[in-house]
Amino acid sequence: MRRFIPLLLASLWLVPAVHAAPPSADAPKAVSCVSVRAEARPWAQAFNHIVHLDNGCDHAVSCIVATNVNPEPQSVTLECGKKTEVLTFRGSPARVFTPKVSCTKR
Repeated sequence: MRRFIPLLLASLWLVPAVHAAPPSADAPKAVSCVSVRAEARPWAQAFNHIVHLDNGCDHAVSCIVATNVNPEPQSVTLECGKKTEVLTFRGSPARVFTPKVSCTKR
């Protein structure tokens, strides 16, 4: 076993380095003026997972909403000063979840 460790370490040098491309100037910029709140609303013997979005920006935004319980992304457009609720899971046994929201300027 000990003689394989140097071989393993030596082989790591053969793996090419992966470099991320720099962001392009045309790439949409993420915004931080949208507030996000998670709510697990009781429903029957389970919970509905709702993500509340409040656009405090001076422009419209496009948001991608997912959670750690339901990673399937949903697209939402929100005008300036508007609020919305996004139902991400109906009838979940989990009372706690974490929203994953990314918004960009429209």
